Amino acid sequence: MLNNLLIFILLAFFLYAAIFIIYFCTIVAASLFKTRKKESYEIKREYKNIIVAIYTHNNEKTIVNLLEQLNKQEYPKGNYQTHIILDNCTDESSNKLEFVGGAKLWRLTDDAPLGKDKAISWLLENLMSFKKVDAYVFLNANRMVKADFLSNINEALQENDVIVGSTEIFLEDADYKDKVWSNVNDYNANIMKSGRTKLGLAVPIDSDITVIKHEVLEKVQCIDFKDANSELKYSFLLTRVNYPPRFIPDVKTYVSSSDYKVKRPDFGFKMSLFFHCFNMKSISNIRFGEFLFSLFKPNPIILLTILIIIGVYSFNYYFLFDFPWAIFLAVILAIAFALSVYKSNIVWKSLVYLVSCPIYTLSDTLCKITFLNKLFKFFKKKEKEKIETITVPVNVTNGRTIFPCALELVSEGGFKKAIFRYKNKKQETQQSYVRMCDAVKNISDILEQHGFRIKICQSCAYFAPKIDGTNNMVKGYCNQKAVEDPNCAEVPETLLWSTCEFFIPQEVNNVIDISSYIKNR
Repeated sequence: MLNNLLIFILLAFFLYAAIFIIYFCTIVAASLFKTRKKESYEIKREYKNIIVAIYTHNNEKTIVNLLEQLNKQEYPKGNYQTHIILDNCTDESSNKLEFVGGAKLWRLTDDAPLGKDKAISWLLENLMSFKKVDAYVFLNANRMVKADFLSNINEALQENDVIVGSTEIFLEDADYKDKVWSNVNDYNANIMKSGRTKLGLAVPIDSDITVIKHEVLEKVQCIDFKDANSELKYSFLLTRVNYPPRFIPDVKTYVSSSDYKVKRPDFGFKMSLFFHCFNMKSISNIRFGEFLFSLFKPNPIILLTILIIIGVYSFNYYFLFDFPWAIFLAVILAIAFALSVYKSNIVWKSLVYLVSCPIYTLSDTLCKITFLNKLFKFFKKKEKEKIETITVPVNVTNGRTIFPCALELVSEGGFKKAIFRYKNKKQETQQSYVRMCDAVKNISDILEQHGFRIKICQSCAYFAPKIDGTNNMVKGYCNQKAVEDPNCAEVPETLLWSTCEFFIPQEVNNVIDISSYIKNR
């Protein structure tokens, strides 16, 4: 019995290794080929109107140089603007930036720093109304750029909606850790990210250098740059709505190793993300499904370890895939890894830093008790206190009768779902969502398929969403007073699940249609 169980486990590991070796080889092979750039006559190029958004909190030593570099871009001055958020800066950033000029400064002077995520969301709320803006560049204040930075972004925007730029690290007084992450950064950029993009696959965003078109932000209505976990979750959101982020190596930024911070999503969060997003509907989208399963990808050293264990076992005992299979896969993996190292331009004497990264990461991770706690909690049963639920009364109509119902909004592990209840019947969202607004929209769509309409603000023509610094997007504006009284100076805020007597179907979506609807109502 135990022997059969061991064989089953080894077979599972063998298949896992074989699949991801083929996967790794495919990405490496794609990275080896150069992408043919289309000639000017093939693409009608135009200068995009770009807004560069930079968040800074006491980055005096780098932000001034960055602004000077942006002012010297080889790009038409009338086609780009620089906006800098000064989040409770206590250094001389503000005074020096004013002296340099060329940027719109937004000063936040609350009692405590607002934070990058909320500050940029607040800025976007003010900028989204700007006309003729094609794209937003989100840039870290510790970066440096060359004069062709915006020109390369403009080139990439001709064919891409969401762009992730590259980061080159300058080693200054670097220790062992800096050298490890510098080589890993180069390897991931030249092989993994480049290979994925050439295969048409999504890459995780990096809020330190990310470009998003205006039309994309209008659709997703939020950004989520809080930490590495949030960036990964936001990458999945963009991919799900068919705007997969692409890595463009020509969009380069530079940073000192002393200013560079490694951002790695937690293992527990990645597993939670997988189980919340995994369902037949999601994996039917091939690009999204691949992105989801890529969360399980191991590094080559783990694959090699698996093959060694299986090779030793199959050499001494009977196994479905005997010793030559393990040797064959190990050789293929070694060749692919050697080619990837060659392509990544890593010098052979620095190879030790790249190879030691998994060991360094593992030892660093095990030293963090918080990680072990998260891992332990991940396998524990879900505790009630981790699940936040609110229930709100809503009305549903079939066009003739109004039915009083309830809408249950559930937040669990950072993911959202909605449950519609009528008497002893209930209908849940088809999956867990990153944003609460998407969960409520899914319930509305399900009800409409059955001939019912839920009378809440989100489904009302008067409702306009609000970018509020969170990825829930539960707030919005009610334009009812503004439509019926053009002289109304104040547009009140509302929640997307609120309702009132002035409800108008969302299909009535402009002032003329609303006015006509009101007259005929």
